[in-house]
Amino acid sequence: MGFTTAATILTTAATVAGKAMEASAERKQARESKAAAEERRRLAENQAGAITRTALENNRREQRNAQSALATARADAAASGISGSGSAAVRELDLATRLEDDINNRTNAALQEANTIRSQGAYDANDLQVQSSQARLRGKGAWLGAAGGLFRGLSSVDGSSSRSGSSGSNAAQA
Repeated sequence: MGFTTAATILTTAATVAGKAMEASAERKQARESKAAAEERRRLAENQAGAITRTALENNRREQRNAQSALATARADAAASGISGSGSAAVRELDLATRLEDDINNRTNAALQEANTIRSQGAYDANDLQVQSSQARLRGKGAWLGAAGGLFRGLSSVDGSSSRSGSSGSNAAQA
């Protein structure tokens, strides 16, 4: 009688302790996943911001370089004496268009890369947030399991002592 109750209490205590440790570990994992998600989002945003700033700075510099190249082309055309003919104006317009297109293409590619990094960072952060939520739910489940184990253990202890008490009273009545 006493041995069964003690064994049940020890088993219940071990189960509850194990579930409590499991719940604590799940909670810690949830906090770490959430922190990792925020860090990933912040790093991606910083990287994307740096790429965007660099792309815009490069765009301004390349615009100035293009204006310089056009001025050089105009000066060459004027020095050669063909600036009055139609072909010089057409060549100048063609050069300006090509330079502008090249600048815009490089800028757009860099901005697209920044947006891709931002999107991937947000996706990764969201994935880590989901993992954090799942870990929190597992932790709550472990705490509920610990409470359930405690109550089962207590009810089995109460049930075994009431059974032993009832059998003892039956023996006394006989």
